[in-house]
Formats: sequence, structure tokens, C-alpha cells
Amino acid sequence: MSRHLFVGTGVSSTYNNGILADGKVGFQKLSANGPTAIGTSDTIADSDQIRVVQGTPNGNKVSPWIYGRNVIVFSGANYADPISHKGTVTVAGGNSGSAGEVVVKFVRTGGPRPEIFKFSTVIANNTSNADSAQAIVDAFAALSSVPEWLNKTATRSSDVVTFAGSLRGDVTKSGGTWEYDPPMFEIIIESSSVATSTFTAANSAKANPGTGDGNSVRYYEETLQGVSDGYYNRRNLPIQPTLHAVASSNYDMATIVATKDGSTSPQIKGVDNLIEISIALVDVTGSSGNAAIDAGLNSYMASTPGAFTAVQFSNV
Repeated sequence: MSRHLFVGTGVSSTYNNGILADGKVGFQKLSANGPTAIGTSDTIADSDQIRVVQGTPNGNKVSPWIYGRNVIVFSGANYADPISHKGTVTVAGGNSGSAGEVVVKFVRTGGPRPEIFKFSTVIANNTSNADSAQAIVDAFAALSSVPEWLNKTATRSSDVVTFAGSLRGDVTKSGGTWEYDPPMFEIIIESSSVATSTFTAANSAKANPGTGDGNSVRYYEETLQGVSDGYYNRRNLPIQPTLHAVASSNYDMATIVATKDGSTSPQIKGVDNLIEISIALVDVTGSSGNAAIDAGLNSYMASTPGAFTAVQFSNV
């Protein structure tokens, strides 16, 4: 699959000497006079080919031309927060009846292979539920090493301790940065020698990468620089091209997928036949809106054989 990403702060149809303003995204049709901005009511009858344009300091960055009749996907979604996987340990039973040790174990289930991590906490005699929970938090904080996939900070609310998986962009215990989707794990009480007190583990939230997280968009842009910027030659310490996605920004996302020749499967075995174009626009309101990504693009997509529903974004 040929993948392309276009990042901007909004949509524009204004070109200066054929150049789109830096930071904007536009949509063009192929006319008798060459590339022209799509009009607000243009359809496939006005042009059989379209493309996406991104304005940069170095000029236009453009997608391949795609035929409207070959589009098989046109969809979009507003920004949604990523969610870290969470597990809890709840302390009950009243004050501990003896000194003892509780061992909490984590099993990462969503990685390339299962990974196990555990740590122990010493609980003193006659310790309240809340103080036992705090002792678990403190023991976790004092660890010199925590897996990268586990957030380095545990929190407590009354007698409940919450552990979270890392989110993309989180600083890990080692000082590195987690650069992957939110991991999943199981939390288990492996053992407890504390009399009276009980320790119960449970999963409280499932991981979800969300939509349009700035760290994710930036990572995706970086992986595509070989295609978009010719960033393949790694031999002589090349200078990496500028990344346009901002890690601290939230983005609304749209996707266009088209076949290269109108077929629904590769004509040559093992050859990918699809073009996938992703569009990331800075989310302004942080919630769903009712303004279209671009009236012309929606009009065009509605007129194709797929008769696609309009994509609505909150920032246009």
C-alpha cells in the first residue's frame, strides 16, 4: 500500500502563484488548465482526478492523483483522547493483623510476547487500608527499574491503588520515551502474608489509542518520510526532513483510499494496489463540530460511485 500523510492547521483553497500557504491543506482537481482548486460544488463530472496538497516552507507537498471512480474509502473522525490501560489494587479487611509482604504482578498481554514484572511491598502490623495502599504506591515509586510499557507513577484514592500503562510520548522510569500504542496488561496479586487485610486486583480500563493524538500523528509522519521526502539514504548521516505534526497538538483525521487501476485486488501477485491518503487537521474545539472539512471535497466524494457521506470536522 502506498501511504501518504498531510498535516495542517486548516483547509484553504487560496494559492499564491500556485503555492498553498504554509500549514494549510487543500484539494485540487485536474482540469484542462492543470491542477485547480476544487470548487464548492464540483463533482466527478467536472474532473475524474483529484489530489491533496499541503503547503510547506519549501513549496507544495502533493499526493498522487487518484481517480474518483477508484475511491473505495472516504471517512473521518474528530480527535479523541488516547486511553491508557489501567489496573487497580484494592485493600480491604481493616487494619492489618500482622506484618507481612504483598507481591503485585503485571503480565503484558498485548506485546510481541508476554512480559512479566512484579514488585513487593512490606506492610507493617496494624496498618489501615488507606495506609497499606499508600505503602504500595511508595514501594512502586522507590523502584529503580520499571518496564517501559508501565507508567512510572502509581496513584492512590483512599484504599485503591491505580497503575497505568504508558501512553505514546510518556517519559518512562529509565528516562526514555514510550513511542508505541498503549499497551495492555493483566494485574495479579501473586501472594500476601499480611493477616486480616485483603488485596484484590482488577482491570479498570482498557487501552485505546484514540484518534489524532499529536504524538501518534508525528510518529506516523516520521515513518512515511521515505515516501514523502525521499528519506531513504541513511549512509552518510542525512539531515532528517522537517516534521510538520506537533506532538502537543490534537488532530481531526480523514482518510481516502483508492485503488491504482480500479481493480479490487492486485493484478500482479504480491503487488499492493492501494493508495491511502491520511489528512490531519489541528482540532480547535476539542469536540465534534458541524463544519465540513471542505465543501468541495465532500461534494466531489458524494458524486463518486461510492456516494460517500460528508466528513465533518470541528475546525474548518
